[in-house]
Amino acid sequence: MYVRANSLDDLLAKVYQRLLTRGTRIEPTKGPAREIYGVLLKLSAPRLRLSRTESRGILFSGLGELLWILAGSNALDFIEHYISDYTKSSDDGLTIHGAYGPRIFGKRPNNQLARVISSLKTKPDSRQAVVQLFDRRDTLEYHRDIPCTCTMQFVIRDRRLHMLTSMRSNDAWLGLPHDVFAFTMIQELVARSLGVELGEYTHSVGSLHLYERDDKKAIRYLDEGWQPRRPMPPMPKGDPWTSVQTLLDFEVAVRSGDVSAIDPRESMAPYWADLATLLAIHKAGKTTGNQNEIKRLKRRLHDDVYAMYINKRYGVIPSVKDQVTIFDGSNETSKATA
Repeated sequence: MYVRANSLDDLLAKVYQRLLTRGTRIEPTKGPAREIYGVLLKLSAPRLRLSRTESRGILFSGLGELLWILAGSNALDFIEHYISDYTKSSDDGLTIHGAYGPRIFGKRPNNQLARVISSLKTKPDSRQAVVQLFDRRDTLEYHRDIPCTCTMQFVIRDRRLHMLTSMRSNDAWLGLPHDVFAFTMIQELVARSLGVELGEYTHSVGSLHLYERDDKKAIRYLDEGWQPRRPMPPMPKGDPWTSVQTLLDFEVAVRSGDVSAIDPRESMAPYWADLATLLAIHKAGKTTGNQNEIKRLKRRLHDDVYAMYINKRYGVIPSVKDQVTIFDGSNETSKATA
């Protein structure tokens, strides 16, 4: 099966429709599911990586998982702060065996992404810029979690960085939106590191499946409709890794204590300061549910693309500014809510 779309919502709609109508029933370990085997998904505008729907708008959990990866961490308490269900995936109650971070960002000389960037700087037409995640040793003994992702390949063509992710298995409801978010963000980080533009994102899957327990959710998603597509802002040009480290340091401070008085706008460019502010909003909502604090933090944001996710998650009444729709310049529109 081949699916091409501009936005994540357009992609998910086609995927769910086909799985619900054409999927083959299977009985894997985690429960009955519908599966299509051998799938190629292509996202032509990777910054349209966030769903604009009630059910699949995974901004906070997606950002948390991305930073967990970028930190090179396998710590359960880190990712549990953003996605509590990860507790079920730990062998020892402390770590996640299949965590991507240590596999991608292991200490030198095992930092695979640094090697990819160095390789493409030296040989822009290289076909060897590949990161490996799944390892044969992952199946030698039982683990509650092993990587679903096998490899990531990066290529530069026509001064644009394209990315191909190959997965052995992918949960279309829970996993796919998070994977697309994290991987296209990594793609953009590599593109900025190389000084080239962002190209297309391609997602290859062996078993793309929808668990039976999520059938009704997928049907509701298809009936829900979504707001006009809206991309995330472009990542600032130039090497991004100093900013990434500053954001990771801020994340640790937010997760470990009250840093509501710290304003990231003082030390970060607007793009990164907005992501830091989202972390502070998540912490405020998680620990206090204080709407006044959330509203105060929300006013710090430079880009209102994130407003709908805050409003929906925390019940914040949208401001007039939030209700102004900004399109991405495309003549094609997604299904809009009435």
